[in-house]
Amino acid sequence: MTIGEKLWEGKGKSGASFIKSVGMEGVTSMYTWTAQMKGMGKAKGVDCNLNVTGMSMTPPKGIATSTDQGMLMTMTGDMGIIKGFDLMKMVPGAKPTSVGLWNFMTMSEKLGWLNDTIALVTFEAADPMWMETNITIWEWK
Repeated sequence: MTIGEKLWEGKGKSGASFIKSVGMEGVTSMYTWTAQMKGMGKAKGVDCNLNVTGMSMTPPKGIATSTDQGMLMTMTGDMGIIKGFDLMKMVPGAKPTSVGLWNFMTMSEKLGWLNDTIALVTFEAADPMWMETNITIWEWK
């Protein structure tokens, strides 16, 4: 596996979240977040907003999982769709971190290169409750 160039970095803010179910296996919840992202590398000049909805399963201990779907909207009006899968380590006393694999779909000629892109996405919470998050998106080659 080779990590390619950095495509975007930015800051995200949590939106609404809802508990869907609670059981012995953990808590299933739905959440939303938005982020303003600055393009770099292949995405230089492609600054955008991300709007994402996810579903997560958080066990009492161990690794939490989530699936994401969302929309990427550039400042010039180009749009792309995001789908992904994330894993989060739950370490007591440490800021939460998560890593994900995303793929994209777009009809935009300007963003057409995204259709063949798999991205490695890292999330680092600025606070224990994930209210603000630092996000970096890398190309996975």
